[in-house]
Amino acid sequence: MNKQKLAEKIIKEMGGKENILQSWHCITRLRFNVISNDKVNIDKIRALDGVLGAQFKSGQFQVIIGNQVAEVFAAVSQLTGSDGSNHPSSSKRQKGNVIERIFDVISGIFTPILPAIVGAGLLKGLLALFIALQLLSNQSSTYEILHFISDAPFHFLPFLIAFSAAKKFNTDASLSVALAGILMYPKIMEYAAGTEVDSLSFLGLPIPMNSYASSVIPIILGVWLLSYIHKGADKIVPRSLRIIFVPLLTLVVTAPLTLLFIAPLGSYAGIYLDAFFSGLFDVAGPFAGLLMGGLMPLIVITGMHYAFFPGSFASFDKYGYDIMLLPMNFVANLAQAGATLGVLIKTKNKKMKQLSFSTFIPAMFGITEPAIYGVTMKLKKPFYASLVGGAVGGAIFGTLVVKTTAFTVPGIMSIPTYIMSGTNNLLYALIGVTASFTVSLIMTLLLGFKDEENPLQPAAHDTTTEKDITIDILSPITGKVMPLESVPDATFAEGLVGKGLAIEPKDGVVVAPFSGKVTTIAPTSHAIGITSDDGVELLIHIGLETVNLNGEGFTLNVQVDDDIKLGDKLLTFDIETIKKQDVSIITPIIVTNSAHFLDVIATSKKRVTACDDKLVMLIK
Repeated sequence: MNKQKLAEKIIKEMGGKENILQSWHCITRLRFNVISNDKVNIDKIRALDGVLGAQFKSGQFQVIIGNQVAEVFAAVSQLTGSDGSNHPSSSKRQKGNVIERIFDVISGIFTPILPAIVGAGLLKGLLALFIALQLLSNQSSTYEILHFISDAPFHFLPFLIAFSAAKKFNTDASLSVALAGILMYPKIMEYAAGTEVDSLSFLGLPIPMNSYASSVIPIILGVWLLSYIHKGADKIVPRSLRIIFVPLLTLVVTAPLTLLFIAPLGSYAGIYLDAFFSGLFDVAGPFAGLLMGGLMPLIVITGMHYAFFPGSFASFDKYGYDIMLLPMNFVANLAQAGATLGVLIKTKNKKMKQLSFSTFIPAMFGITEPAIYGVTMKLKKPFYASLVGGAVGGAIFGTLVVKTTAFTVPGIMSIPTYIMSGTNNLLYALIGVTASFTVSLIMTLLLGFKDEENPLQPAAHDTTTEKDITIDILSPITGKVMPLESVPDATFAEGLVGKGLAIEPKDGVVVAPFSGKVTTIAPTSHAIGITSDDGVELLIHIGLETVNLNGEGFTLNVQVDDDIKLGDKLLTFDIETIKKQDVSIITPIIVTNSAHFLDVIATSKKRVTACDDKLVMLIK
């Protein structure tokens, strides 16, 4: 589906843009905070072409799109006018329970900054690979520069988090980033690195000199505090003086409180959080790994994996590696890939085979939501197989204490991040993910799943007739037939809009080739979209580049949402007027939801007459 249309329908079924407080996206999902959950028509959104699933989780409304989520989010942002972070009705937000609100905050903060973190993490892994293969020396200046690039996003993580948290807490971004700068002020970092100064006195109170590089919780809590102080200052300072005194009061009050209480508290929280999970793996590594690896898909689906982010970053900062979130995600993701490959091998259904192939590749690279929602969870038993495979891989990882040295997407591209000089860590990682992949694949093949018969090969006892599995579409125009590939417009010729053919019209009349409804009309009247009672979505695009005529020569006979019957006149156009403008009258006729059908077969006739000759046949 057209991204703009999909975005429009999602927003409409969410109760309109006035019901959206905030919007952002991760690798596969649109994420929203809404004012009223009751206004969201979740069933209609799930049924939209282009949507893999939708759910309320962790205080958010999530729409699973897949690999094209960035394009859809761009259309959503354009329609809403902003990301919704400054919505005037933010005070009406449904709060949910405490746990959901915490997950919502962590997700909303980390998701927008993941590109910087993932990119830098992958570079760290590649550097380790280059050194292991002796392609680069860790004593060279080239290595040092690349190390600077890969390490900067992690070292200065408080700045990234401050900017993102400012949006999440609906407060001033510049003051939030300034607060991060205060926490990482060079003199404080210098004192923290040495032993000569443990603390500085401020109004008789000791401020501990701690290093907050790579820290997470201190700046999140600091920006949260700043959001309230900024709002309070904005209320008490006269309007004419706000531009000067609101920032002053906000920083003078927030910074000392953060340095005195909030940041140290956050630092200790991170330390204890890391100690808890590290201790869990030390005491019961195999069991903890089995649980984490097996349950990770469920943890990701609910959004609970964001709760582990602070602990992972604390571990990276303290030890230089993570043994929990990313390694367990790695085995779980490869288990999903294995189960999806099992479906690809075993299914007889052509559409499921296509879907499993298209979702298998992203799953290998760590993007598993399309595979989960489109294949394994839909078929159930393959999903169970993936849980078992993840549990096996997780148990191996927990037993061998497999570590990753950088934060990146847990797929095959993250393998270099498991290289640790002088250890067997990479070998252990390969053993674990191979086991999780193989177990999931074999279990999927053994367990099987309920597979639909291929409609092209009905069972012997099946009484389905050819008419039941095909839909014939008559021509809406009289004229000469051309294959779509010969149309001098790449968008149509390459099938980007859908399958079909083109006609060089003999007259200027477009009639309804079936009974149905008018769904779209171009503002310049040069194109019309109609949907049949059977669910066929047909686009009739009169001429090429005719949008530039601004409606000249076109006369509409119908409006959007009008019901139509076979033979009804939809619109007329003046062929001579179009030709005088040196514009082609070649008319593409496209089945825009071609993906819903096994095939779209064009007529072999050279010429067709409107409403008399069959133009295309669709196979269900």
